[in-house]
Amino acid sequence: MKKTLFTFAVLFLSFSVCSAAPRSLVVYFSWSNAGNTRNLAKMIAAETKADIEELLPIKPYPVKYQEVLRQGRRELEKNIAVPVRKLKKDWRNYDIIFVGSPIWFATYAPPVRTFLQKNDLKGKKVLFFCTHGRGGPGKFFKEAAALVPHAKTGKNFNCYAAHMKKISPEVKKWAAEVIK
Repeated sequence: MKKTLFTFAVLFLSFSVCSAAPRSLVVYFSWSNAGNTRNLAKMIAAETKADIEELLPIKPYPVKYQEVLRQGRRELEKNIAVPVRKLKKDWRNYDIIFVGSPIWFATYAPPVRTFLQKNDLKGKKVLFFCTHGRGGPGKFFKEAAALVPHAKTGKNFNCYAAHMKKISPEVKKWAAEVIK
């Protein structure tokens, strides 16, 4: 009887571990509180039932947009690692990590680069998403993937800012494809 119960327990635990849904985390940077990237990150988290974390620079960016552009361009050109606050959630506890950024000068915002450079996402499934103006995602997907060479990358998602209000069905479709 004890042997049967033990066998049943082992089989049950094995089945539970094998059939568990992958744990997902959405990590993103958004310059403004009403930002498109923040809104897209929230949509992705809701669709995938993921936890969500915002990348916050230790020193906040300026409030004035032109000052942000100057600072962001300088940080990108000089390859400055912008210090970011420690995440509350440990990304190592997740199977899938969604990483989101607004597009600044045809690539990621510097806090996103810092996150990707400072964390070895080896063995994780990493999916990138971004919001942008008319210029599209630029080099973001290619440059971000190069920073996580030992991660499994897949189909990425980008959204033109003017389409944010009607993007929900596309986010839902993409999330269903990539969460498998």
